[in-house]
Amino acid sequence: MKKVQIFRTLCIAAAFVFAANVSQAQLRQSIFLNGNLPVSSWASTNVTTFGGNPVVPLTPANAGKAASLGFGAGYRAQYLFDVGMGEVAPFVNVDVLWNTVSKSINDAYTQYNMSATTYFNVPAFVGVSYFYDDLFSNITLFAEAGIGADFFFMTAEGKKNQSPDMWYAYKPSVSVAGEFGLGAYFGRHVSAGIHYYILGKHAIDMTSKTADNHPVEQTYYTTPGNRPTRDLGSLMLRIGFHL
Repeated sequence: MKKVQIFRTLCIAAAFVFAANVSQAQLRQSIFLNGNLPVSSWASTNVTTFGGNPVVPLTPANAGKAASLGFGAGYRAQYLFDVGMGEVAPFVNVDVLWNTVSKSINDAYTQYNMSATTYFNVPAFVGVSYFYDDLFSNITLFAEAGIGADFFFMTAEGKKNQSPDMWYAYKPSVSVAGEFGLGAYFGRHVSAGIHYYILGKHAIDMTSKTADNHPVEQTYYTTPGNRPTRDLGSLMLRIGFHL
């Protein structure tokens, strides 16, 4: 009985300590703007060619490659806890990244009067940041890491509502993702950092379609054994604005 009372007392004390820390925690909300540079097979320029020109529309072997420099935005909510030598901040973060195909691929589509695909990634992470402000006046250094999921979308490409009309549609894909970054806060409300997003391995499912009066549809690589995949990644410069 005495041991039970001691255990209860320790639990109650731990609860009060936790509640006190939470009450002292600071909620910080942030929005980010970024430029993102595709890496890994997402940035590959090893695209099938015929007669020296890229094959268009992109075949399943090419799809999801040759992405260009893109842009994005994000939102983050985090709580800051003082740990004596700096602050620790668990966070939840969501981004939207936008990229087009490379200029050489886009020029080939334009030559054939076709529209090229556009890439969208929506990574969502939970993670933790560490802040240290004792080295420089009014500058706080940070490092962070997170894990979550990335949702990958490719818009349709080819000729639609044109003659002859043939276009290609892609299914969304989701994969485990992660990120880490380093940077600095300048004052309280502005930050800049370099981040690497590991956006995961995504499957490419492609369906070719024609107009309603010529109903022909074929789905490529619908079985896991034949489905091509892309290892996506992005190196980003993120500018943050913080409340």
